[in-house]
Amino acid sequence: MSPSLIVFLLGALGLAVVWRRHLAAPSTHGFYRYFAFVGILALACRQALAWFQDPVSFRQLTSWLLLASSLALALTAGATLRRLGRPAGAIEPTKALVTEGIYRHIRHPLYASLILLAAGAWLKQVDWISTALMVGTFLAVLATARTEERELEAQFGDAYLSYRRQTGGFLPFGTARPTPSPNGPSDAGPASSPLRDARRDPRQGHEG
Repeated sequence: MSPSLIVFLLGALGLAVVWRRHLAAPSTHGFYRYFAFVGILALACRQALAWFQDPVSFRQLTSWLLLASSLALALTAGATLRRLGRPAGAIEPTKALVTEGIYRHIRHPLYASLILLAAGAWLKQVDWISTALMVGTFLAVLATARTEERELEAQFGDAYLSYRRQTGGFLPFGTARPTPSPNGPSDAGPASSPLRDARRDPRQGHEG
C-alpha cells in the first residue's frame, strides 16, 4: 500500500469521526461537505508526486495561483463569519445573517475556496483520474451549498431570500448591496442556484 493511499484512508477516516453527526444526517449540508473534503484529500494525495514537477511551467504557476487564492478567500471569509456571524462554534452555526465583507458579493466564499483548492490540486497532473476526482468534488461542493441554502432560508426567512436575490453564489455576478433587515443588523453567508444568483444541531447555521 502506497504512502499516499495510507494518508488518504487515515484522513478520510479522521474526517468521518469528526463529522460523524453530519454523516448520520444525510439531509444536512454537513453530509455533502464531508464528501467534498474527501474529494479534495483524494486529489491532493493522488497528485502527491506531481506537486513540484516543472515548477515554473504555466500549469504549475496557475495551480499555485489558484491555491493561494483559495487560502486568501478562506481566511477572509472565516474571519468575517467569526466577527459578524456570532457563531456558536468556530464559524458555525451562525446566529446572524452575514451580508458584509466578502459576503456582500458572494454567498459561498468558503465553498468557492474549496473549488479553487480542488482546481489547484487538479492542475498538478491533469488526466482522466484527476479530472473525475475534480468533477466529483465540485458536485459535492455544489450539493453542500444548495442544501445549506435551504437551511439558511428556514433559519432566516425573508431576510435571507432578499440577500439571495442580490448576490451571486460562487461568483460576484449581478450583485447589489443587500437591504438591511428591518429586525436589526444583518450579518451569515450563503442561497438559490449557488452558481448564479461540538454538539450542536448539524442543520443550524452555515459555513459557506
